Amino acid sequence: MAYDLKLVPEPDHGVMPAIIISVLVLIVVAVVVFLVNPRKTAELKLQRVNLYAPHTEFANNSSVHVAGLPNSAEDDLYVVVTVSMTDKLRLPLYVSGTTLTLTSADGTSEEATGVAPQYYGRLESTFPKLGSYLGAPLYDGDEIDPGKTRTGNVLVLFPGMTEASWHNKKSAVLTISLRNQNPQTIKLP
Repeated sequence: MAYDLKLVPEPDHGVMPAIIISVLVLIVVAVVVFLVNPRKTAELKLQRVNLYAPHTEFANNSSVHVAGLPNSAEDDLYVVVTVSMTDKLRLPLYVSGTTLTLTSADGTSEEATGVAPQYYGRLESTFPKLGSYLGAPLYDGDEIDPGKTRTGNVLVLFPGMTEASWHNKKSAVLTISLRNQNPQTIKLP
């Protein structure tokens, strides 16, 4: 009869095999997450761009008339951009702001933020033609559900600018900022 006498304890391999297996499992999980998650946050498509450039003249109707004081005038450029945004994530997207950056022919840039939809009614009554361009707004706080598309208008005002300035521009870029995600940009014609 043979007895197995263990006079020497088994060699201890330590925690190294467990660490190697854990690292391999983490690498596999990271590769799967990378391959399964979408690459784009959202897809932004330009539908149309409408311009409205009113020239407003103000008469000097004060009770005290100053000799030689001319009437004043103002040029403004309203840009109405209609875009559709499709959520490519499995999470809802929330719009946190809109800006339009215009680079003029001489290279200077001017940035304007979106006009709040609460002012649309007043602008429509003041400028009925502008009202014909306005539809559902895409503005701060709007939510886009996963896999869904939202179409809306972004209204931007460039005070003191004319329509000719727009047509002579070098570039125009609309930026839609999203909460907890990278901003989405699109070039305008």
